[in-house]
Amino acid sequence: MAKAMNQRKRAPQMEPEERKLQLLRAGVACMAAKGIGATKHADLARACNVSVPTIFTYFPNRDALVTSTLEEVGQRLIEAIVPPAEALPDPDERLAATATLFCDLAVQEPDYVKVWLMWNMHFAPELQQQFRKFEARLVDSLMQMIKDSIRTKKVDEDDIRDRAQVISASSAFLAKMVFDGVSEARRDSFVEHILTSLVHD
Repeated sequence: MAKAMNQRKRAPQMEPEERKLQLLRAGVACMAAKGIGATKHADLARACNVSVPTIFTYFPNRDALVTSTLEEVGQRLIEAIVPPAEALPDPDERLAATATLFCDLAVQEPDYVKVWLMWNMHFAPELQQQFRKFEARLVDSLMQMIKDSIRTKKVDEDDIRDRAQVISASSAFLAKMVFDGVSEARRDSFVEHILTSLVHD
């Protein structure tokens, strides 16, 4: 009886896709707390109350665990920011909306943004390559929003890409402002300054 009580309570059964999403979200939380390099299969097993072999079923090695978790982070940032901004009918509102949506994500799902910040500054070649692919998706979307906003002017394509990359890079500072408790008014002022200098000049 005592032995049965001391045994770990098994996690409820889930469909494979549902379980994988649970593990990915746990991976994000673990990376936010411990760092990308320190997160291991055992951390996810403890967080989800499953066995370590279960984690290896979904992520056969550490590279797969890290790559899949960072892919989840990138996908979540894109889906939380790009489609809602692109859906706005006024092109002049879309770029500013990306900043608001990003701040909302940092408040509501801070672990995703914290891992994104770590990923952004990680210098392992394979992680840098994966980050560049994510950033290219974001920059392409920002470029189109810039084009829509300055539709009355002719701007060189490389110049537009440079502007989009500056806006993307500014997100790191904006995230720090959120985590440092900087007021919404000051964050809005920062965003307005960036957009005025890069888009509305």
